[in-house]
Amino acid sequence: MPETTETLRALRSIHGNFSDERVSEEDLRRILDTCVLAANASNRQSYSIVVVDDAEAQEQLTGYVGSATLVFCVDYNRVIDVAAHLGHEYTVQGFRPFVAGMVDACLAAQTAAVAAKSLGIDSLFTNGVHRGDMERVYRLLDLPRAYCFPAIALVLGYPETEPDTKRGRLAGPGVIHRGSYRHLSPEEIDALVARYDDPAEHLDMGVPWSERGFAHFLDWFYEVWSNPQHRPAGAGKLYDVFVSTGFTDEGLRANLAP
Repeated sequence: MPETTETLRALRSIHGNFSDERVSEEDLRRILDTCVLAANASNRQSYSIVVVDDAEAQEQLTGYVGSATLVFCVDYNRVIDVAAHLGHEYTVQGFRPFVAGMVDACLAAQTAAVAAKSLGIDSLFTNGVHRGDMERVYRLLDLPRAYCFPAIALVLGYPETEPDTKRGRLAGPGVIHRGSYRHLSPEEIDALVARYDDPAEHLDMGVPWSERGFAHFLDWFYEVWSNPQHRPAGAGKLYDVFVSTGFTDEGLRANLAP
């Protein structure tokens, strides 16, 4: 099997048990220099990457601490500033630029994870920057309020202990569609539920769902994990912060208001 494919298949998430071993500055630079080569819309690279290596700041940002955390932000400020410097006006309006920037940021982030793994460095993707009071993210990183939104954080480091298992992934019906989209049949849904329940598949997030009285892991997933009543504190503020960045017509009006 090609070396690149082996690296991709070796990707795994380290959930909160990173060791104190540091990623070298040389390796960190390699990761950063590589991830910016990812495909992006109109070659704008409409994102920014904030490198955070202070342990306390990492904890406050995501709840996880590694050797370093890379915060990938949808960001048009560089594009706007360069335009102004050259005497041009670059306008960011509507949801489309946000979607393009989000794709740009996530492609760069995934490339960083692959580059890190090729160097023997593990990682964890987390949306912890969206939990709780998102204002803390803007304060800690001194992010501009307009046209900048933290998309995803990537924690880099080495595991304190080797994980016993690696989470499984679905492939096949319901995930991969050939030619056109097709909904699962009842029989295929039953097979999917059984896969989640099979310990050998490692799809159940390690949750002792059967011990909690659930017939299937997905019963726990829908009734507990995905229950709106169990949303983290501050989750309702996510949209308000998004609007304040100006990536919506509503946000644009707010930013232009006197």
